[in-house]
Amino acid sequence: MILDSGYVRALPIADIVSLTLRADYSLEDIGCGVERVDTPVKAKGIYQVMCSRLLRRKEDFGGVGPNGSAATLIKSLLFTAVRAPIVLAVTVAVLLRAAAMLGYQRAFWYGDSLDYVTNALQVFPGTVKPLGYSIFLRVLLPFHSSVLVAAIQHVMGLGIGILIYGLLRRWQVRPMLAVAAALPIFLDPRQLAMEHSLLSETLFTFCLTGAVVVTLWRRRLTGPAAVVAGLLLAAATLTRSIGMPLVVLYLALLPVQRVRFRALLAAIASCLIPLFAYGLWFQAHHGVLALGASDGMILWGRTMSFADCAKIRPPTVLVPLCPRKHPVHSIWSDPNAWFYATGNSPMSPDNNSLARQFALRAFVSQPVDYALIVVRDFALTFLTNDPPVTESIWLFSVAKYIGVEPRAVDVAEAYGYEGTFNGITPFWTFLERYQYWIFLPGLGLLAVMVAPVVFAVRYKRLSIPALIPWTMAITLVMLAVALGPEYRYLLPAVPLACIALALTMAHTNAVRTTTTGATAINGTHAEAASSG
Repeated sequence: MILDSGYVRALPIADIVSLTLRADYSLEDIGCGVERVDTPVKAKGIYQVMCSRLLRRKEDFGGVGPNGSAATLIKSLLFTAVRAPIVLAVTVAVLLRAAAMLGYQRAFWYGDSLDYVTNALQVFPGTVKPLGYSIFLRVLLPFHSSVLVAAIQHVMGLGIGILIYGLLRRWQVRPMLAVAAALPIFLDPRQLAMEHSLLSETLFTFCLTGAVVVTLWRRRLTGPAAVVAGLLLAAATLTRSIGMPLVVLYLALLPVQRVRFRALLAAIASCLIPLFAYGLWFQAHHGVLALGASDGMILWGRTMSFADCAKIRPPTVLVPLCPRKHPVHSIWSDPNAWFYATGNSPMSPDNNSLARQFALRAFVSQPVDYALIVVRDFALTFLTNDPPVTESIWLFSVAKYIGVEPRAVDVAEAYGYEGTFNGITPFWTFLERYQYWIFLPGLGLLAVMVAPVVFAVRYKRLSIPALIPWTMAITLVMLAVALGPEYRYLLPAVPLACIALALTMAHTNAVRTTTTGATAINGTHAEAASSG
């Protein structure tokens, strides 16, 4: 069957599409490589599609059979799946998550889980945690299963990795580099443990990464995309209040991306309107326009590692907030703590205001002491959280034994926490060994954070697309260390840092290629001029 120009002109589009999917035509059948002067422009495009399809099969998997026909479509797809690195990475990631689901047949329970579940049962704007993750749990409440919660969060983890890969490939990043950027999400055991926990980190990371991916999906942000990105960022902030500084940073950086004014307004509105509405709801219950009433308490808790009231000299009302001479193991579990003696709820807006006042005085009075504490904790965060740190509660071998505290038993039953831990031994045994084999080292994460700056300085070029994810990742790390070093608070920064590094490396490679090409052309012109 030879396709001449007249045949192609008369052939319906549907038949042409079906013809390109057939597996029994060869390169010679459609005249690949033959110049057709009389072929219309549309027909030439059809020839290019059909020929490129066959040539790709032939080059990639030897896709020509003994009779000269193209290999079957199923065989081609199979070879494509085997050769594509993302398919292998996703397959391994799915198997790891399946092992977690079979090995630990309920989600891990931590201290913060109680606040999330309590708010989910009451649908009430709590003072400690925003309501975003609790609404997610509320939607799943009819199933009374923490296993379902963990399963959906595992799907979110897979989605984060796939979003990273899709974004980077869209920006012409090489497949191997794009897959490498997604591997910390696919394979890191602490990421798996977070996905298998009744904690907000996975939902927060998914919304945050989704906002960045939607923002960078096109070269220039459109109005609808700005609305979606803004809503995702608002959802992330209502999941964890640490997202509020990221909202300000994101909106400040959008003009650098050369965003149209309408898209910028759409992003601002879609970000701020949900947050303002939630703030009004919170105000109706607690009398304060805010997303929560725990920021001051967190800052006050941070000052307990260095505060010296002889230097701070607080007013009388703040004296009870000074560190005790014989501190207990945890300031939050001290029955004699000052916030129990004020006559208010421990996490009330009034107590939060007092704690914030004390913390700000401590930071102003002892800036050097606070800076030294932050530097120390910054180093410890990257150096002391890698396996085999066996006391880390973010390891499978430790998390499964934490269990539900006695005061939370009745609440936890709503999500199927009854009886003792159970699971299939080979699977949890494998994961508890795997967590010591493959993970993203703390120094590796630090290198990923620093590398974009090194590339920018080395080649004197700044990758504009990488600016939003990189600054967000750095902000998350600095806030996590400044407010209280805990490794799980660093995990949402990992996908953003990986996106920034991959985009920077691709941009750097393009700059080097352009520079090399320009140098070669200039050299050729110089030789021609000298010979002339």
